[in-house]
Amino acid sequence: MLPKKQGERVRLSISYIFIWIMVFLAVMPFIYVVLTALKSSEQIYDPDQIIPTYITLENFRQVLFQSNFVRYFMNSIFITVVTTVICMVLSVMAAYGLTRYYIIGSEKLKMAVLMTRMFPGILLCIPFYIIMKQMQLIDSYVGLIMMYCSFTLPFAIWNTCAFFNTIPWELEEAAMIDGCGRLRSFFTVIVHVAKPGLFVTALFCFMSSWDEYMYASIFINTTLKKTIQVGMQDFVGQYSVDWGLLMSAVVISLIPLLLFFALVQKNLVDGLSSGAVKG
Repeated sequence: MLPKKQGERVRLSISYIFIWIMVFLAVMPFIYVVLTALKSSEQIYDPDQIIPTYITLENFRQVLFQSNFVRYFMNSIFITVVTTVICMVLSVMAAYGLTRYYIIGSEKLKMAVLMTRMFPGILLCIPFYIIMKQMQLIDSYVGLIMMYCSFTLPFAIWNTCAFFNTIPWELEEAAMIDGCGRLRSFFTVIVHVAKPGLFVTALFCFMSSWDEYMYASIFINTTLKKTIQVGMQDFVGQYSVDWGLLMSAVVISLIPLLLFFALVQKNLVDGLSSGAVKG
């Protein structure tokens, strides 16, 4: 039987080994994508050059300057930012009302909102298409933003409610006693305290909109209105795939997400940890 301290060391070593294996498995696909993007066509199809012998930026040059990828990128940025802003504003307003005012059936209302996330996206395509056709919003950014908000907003409301519930009433009451109105106390107290949670919700809204493919491929028909996820199909031919250009497009498409993570990393960690405990 191992001594207690030695047993702790063994368990700790096993934990570290397991963590490093998981990190390796998670990072390897990304490394492979980056390495493929930096290879020439000959190197990509050479099984002996998993790690390229020389690096070329030709794939990135073609993606950025010889295709419509930059236009697709800007389309996705516009749609994602607008969707995120709309969802955040509406979710904060709804969550504040549901958590700070007495509303009959508020818990059932929140459950009903969350239940809208239960429907598979493919099941809603035909109803969405009929509605958008009648509203003449097919092949438009407005229609796509409305659809993105429809499946992003419910979870944003639910998540924001969870963070607002952890904020004591006394903080807001103290601010109002000190002379703040309800609107000012909302921004100076509630929003400030719930900032980590709001960053988590914003990240979810951003990622859900940025990565969406199905609705964008169905409801957007004009080439120059495509989003980045749909636009990557330009590098996939009927009989072949230009892996160098496709991997370069994937690397570029990850930049906004990586920047978002880098900017909100501290608040993201605080938000995830505070959301794990129900107050």
